[in-house]
Amino acid sequence: MNVLPIKKIRIFPGFTDEGVELILEVPSRAGVYCVEIYLEEKPAPLWAEAIALLTKETNDSPQIDNKKIWCRRKWEDLNMDCLVKVFQKVGMEELLLDVPFVCKSWYEATLNPKCLQNLIFPEKFFAFIDRVRKEYQKEVSITTFIKSMVNRSSRCATTLMLPHCCTEEALEYAAKHCPALRDFGLHGYLSHKNARLIPKMIKNWKNLEVLRLRRAHYIKEIVQQICVHCNNFYQLMLPRSYVWDDVAYTIVPCLPKIKHLFLKGGTIERRNLLMILQRCKELVKLDVRDCFLFDESDGVILELASHVPSFSCQGSTDIDNSEDREVHIGLYQCDAGH
Repeated sequence: MNVLPIKKIRIFPGFTDEGVELILEVPSRAGVYCVEIYLEEKPAPLWAEAIALLTKETNDSPQIDNKKIWCRRKWEDLNMDCLVKVFQKVGMEELLLDVPFVCKSWYEATLNPKCLQNLIFPEKFFAFIDRVRKEYQKEVSITTFIKSMVNRSSRCATTLMLPHCCTEEALEYAAKHCPALRDFGLHGYLSHKNARLIPKMIKNWKNLEVLRLRRAHYIKEIVQQICVHCNNFYQLMLPRSYVWDDVAYTIVPCLPKIKHLFLKGGTIERRNLLMILQRCKELVKLDVRDCFLFDESDGVILELASHVPSFSCQGSTDIDNSEDREVHIGLYQCDAGH
């Protein structure tokens, strides 16, 4: 097993009236990560300990002033809470395959469930899982690996991004064991078979605020469940999805206070977009770029969208030819199982 060599790592403390700001350079085989930590208060014992561990750089270092300090430290002695704060910011690959091999204290810090509050599986999942297998010299299935990471988060995860190859078993397990989720999404497209599980999962996530699904199925059922179970929900991301009449008629009454709606690259009929603009008065951001079945220069749409602070429809186009229109709709219907 390759061990990541300890490099020169620097800390930049910044002092403000409100608190303390730390900018840390964290090493990785892939490079150096800069992570910013903001402490709203100055806990005297913790800050005193941090200052005591700092040592000045050589005479070639930049001048020290009352705003910033350039220094070297004994990273193995850094307070565990600070390490956890840092490691919350690195990706899953670095957390598993780089950071633990720096030193013992870093390894121990990575075991803290709070490091996996953002349980984001890499988008290039197959390359990542291959590296895991080689590094730990152990064969592991996709389902087993996903379940093990969910277990390791100890129900602390507030963000969950699953790989597109996620199995039905792993989906159901994640839904049951991540009750604190505020942000859920999937990399890539979920199969129609597995997509039917999403509406059933929503009831487990009372704190859900954001949902991200590409080319989504069962949107009507999902929105209905969000309406019943998720009082703090404000952002729906459905790129490359088809907003059917029944979907639009569900979004309007069920999510009248939605703030952010992303439908980029999808298909939404003009009448449905007009209804959403007319009824969802609290929209802050609406992204319908590169969509089909309405035109980006439609004056009525642009007028109704004037109340939305961030409205994007560039590249959207209508399909005038009736035959082409029917073919386009038919392809979406076939894909969605309608």
